[in-house]
Amino acid sequence: MHLHPRDSVDYQGVAYRVEGILDYRLDGRLLRLASLASDTETRYLELPGSEMVDRVLVLSEIGTLDITTPPPATIYHGGESFLLRFSGAASVTITGGVPDRQPGTCTLWRYRAAGDRYLHIEAWPRGVVTLEGASVHRSMIEVRPATSQTP
Repeated sequence: MHLHPRDSVDYQGVAYRVEGILDYRLDGRLLRLASLASDTETRYLELPGSEMVDRVLVLSEIGTLDITTPPPATIYHGGESFLLRFSGAASVTITGGVPDRQPGTCTLWRYRAAGDRYLHIEAWPRGVVTLEGASVHRSMIEVRPATSQTP
């Protein structure tokens, strides 16, 4: 799944526009999140590193959790226990525009709970961003490439 700014993504009956792509490089791995905006909400779609992966992660920003950074190895949230999967300093580059984010460095923590639920926490110099969501089958996502515009 290759996304670019201005592409369209349909998910659960809502049409989103790809605003930008965040590339996080940490500990030899690359995480890619696409910032998706509709008229009423913003979501983040993790782009799989391989076409062989049949599930993708869909996240929404939530309010700050009642924790300090660095967060503990286990976070109890929404009736679930989330266990730390990985963390570290991430170098972030951005293609397109992503509200409230700038290229640079953040500290990132990724947690997982039962039912393929995830917490994604980023600590930036300007504050903490917390995302929550679940993995969904790729067939639930419809991508339409942006059409080129003529002058």
